[in-house]
Amino acid sequence: MQRANPHQSSVPFWFALSHAFPSVEMTGSLWSLAHIQAAAIETTLRSQIEALKFLQNRLNGDLRLLEDCQSSDHQNDLFDIWCTYWQDALLDYVSAGARFADIASTSIRKAARRLHDDEKRLVENMAAEVVL
Repeated sequence: MQRANPHQSSVPFWFALSHAFPSVEMTGSLWSLAHIQAAAIETTLRSQIEALKFLQNRLNGDLRLLEDCQSSDHQNDLFDIWCTYWQDALLDYVSAGARFADIASTSIRKAARRLHDDEKRLVENMAAEVVL
């Protein structure tokens, strides 16, 4: 069994500049990942806000239906109230679906634009390294 020499170490006493600082590509990749994560959080928060707005509108509609059904003024036209309620509910679901689709398409469009810009920057950096 050999003993390790305590005076020899694989880690140099003085740091090498090539290992101490991240390369330009790595820094760009880290920024790209940070942007993607921020975009994902933004999309999640926007969709949660839209979902809560939708739930608020639907619950207010449910409350109006119950109030209209209990009111003595609307006892004769309960069928009309019921049909109007479902018509409004279906329109709300369709509009909420359209808003969610808009949020998703905007997020995907931003991500594609960001990836295209990152790709262009990477190609420019590689071309600059080849020239140097």
